[in-house]
Amino acid sequence: MACRYLRFRWIVTTLTVAGIALGAALVCGVLALRYESDRALSRDAGLYDLVVGGKGSPLQLVLASVYHLDDPPGNLPYADYERLRRDPRVLWAAPIGLGDNYAGHRIVGTESHFFELPDRQGDPFFRIARGRVFEDRFEVVLGSQVASATGLSVGDRFFGTHGLVEVPGGEVHRDFPYRVSGVLAATGTAQDRAIFATLESVWEIHESEERLHSAIQGNALLSQESDREATAILVRLETPGLRLWMTDEISEQSGGIAAIPINEILRFQRGVIGPVQRSLLAIAAAVVAVACLTVLISLHQAGERRRRDIAIIRSLGAVRGEVAALVFIEGIILTGTGVIVGLLLGHGGLALASGTIRDATGLVLEPWRVPSAEFFALGGMLACGALATLFPAIACYRRTPIVDLHLAD
Repeated sequence: MACRYLRFRWIVTTLTVAGIALGAALVCGVLALRYESDRALSRDAGLYDLVVGGKGSPLQLVLASVYHLDDPPGNLPYADYERLRRDPRVLWAAPIGLGDNYAGHRIVGTESHFFELPDRQGDPFFRIARGRVFEDRFEVVLGSQVASATGLSVGDRFFGTHGLVEVPGGEVHRDFPYRVSGVLAATGTAQDRAIFATLESVWEIHESEERLHSAIQGNALLSQESDREATAILVRLETPGLRLWMTDEISEQSGGIAAIPINEILRFQRGVIGPVQRSLLAIAAAVVAVACLTVLISLHQAGERRRRDIAIIRSLGAVRGEVAALVFIEGIILTGTGVIVGLLLGHGGLALASGTIRDATGLVLEPWRVPSAEFFALGGMLACGALATLFPAIACYRRTPIVDLHLAD
C-alpha cells in the first residue's frame, strides 16, 4: 500500500526524493573527495623524506618538485647534491632540473638512478612498461599519463618548449629534439604526468640559450660547467627519524632549505583544504535538513488528505500501529531511495571529475571507494529521515476513525 500510494503521488514523491538525493550527493561527494585527496596527497608526499631546494617557501618547493604544480623558489648548486649523495644517512638521492614542458607536461631533468627509488617496503617504485630507461643525453622516459595524453610512444621524437606551462607562442627548442626511450607503468602519483629527461640535456639547452643571449648582447659567457645548478634534490633517508635533524643541518650548511613533504602537505590540508571542505559539508548538512523537513511536511500533508482513507482502513479492522507503520514505511522508502540515489550521484560525479582532477593536479582518485566516514554520514541521514517521518506517523496513530469519517462527510 505504501508503494502504491507513493506511485500515485509520483510528482511529490520525485521532488522529495530529489531533495534528499541532492543533500546525500553533496555529503558523499565532499567526504569521498576529502578522503581520496588526502590519500593521494599523502601517497605522493610519502615518496620522499626531504626535498632540498633554493631559499623560499617550503610548501612551494614541495608543490613544484613533488607534485609539479608550482614554480620552484630557486636553484641550488649541483655540488650540494654530490655532498648529500655521499652522506651515510642518505639511502637515495636524485637531483631534478626544471625549465621546459611539452604539451603542458613538465620535462624533469634527472639522472638514471632516479628510477631506482624504492617504495616504503623496499620494492622498486618505478617500473618500465615499454622500452628502457634513458641512456643518451636527449632520451626521455614518459610518465604513463603523458604517453596516454600525447600519443607518444617508444622511438617518437618531439621538441620541448621553454617554460613550465604551455603558453601560446612559447619558444620551442627545435635544435634539441628529444627521443622517447621508455614509458613508465602507472604509479598513481603525480609522476605519471611528467617527462623524465637527463639532467645533462636540460643543462645543455639552457646553456645554449645563455650563450645565444650573451652573443646578442656582446657579453662574455660567465656560466661554467662547475657552476651548474639543480632545481631541487629529492632525498630518501635511511630512517625517517632523521628528517628534522637533517632539515636543520641542511639549512645551516647550505644556501638552500630542506622541506619535509608530508609535514608541508598536512599543514596545507589543515590551513587551506580543511576549511573549504568543512564549509561544503555545512552546506550539504543544510540541504539534508531541508530535505528532511520536506519529508515531514509531505507526509503530514498526505496524512491530512488521507483522513477518510485511513479512517476506512481503521474501520475495516486495522489497528493504530498498522496505520502508523504504513505512514512510517512511506517515509523510510522516500529517505532510503533518496540516500541511495544520492550515493550514486555523488560518486558518479566524482568519477566524471576524476579525469579533470588528475589532469590539473596529477592526483589519481578512486571515485567508487566509499570511506567509513561516508557510511556514518549516510546512516545519520537515514536516522534524521526516520525521525522526521515519526511525527506524521504518531499523528495518524492518535486519530479516531469515527471522528475522521464524520469530518470527511
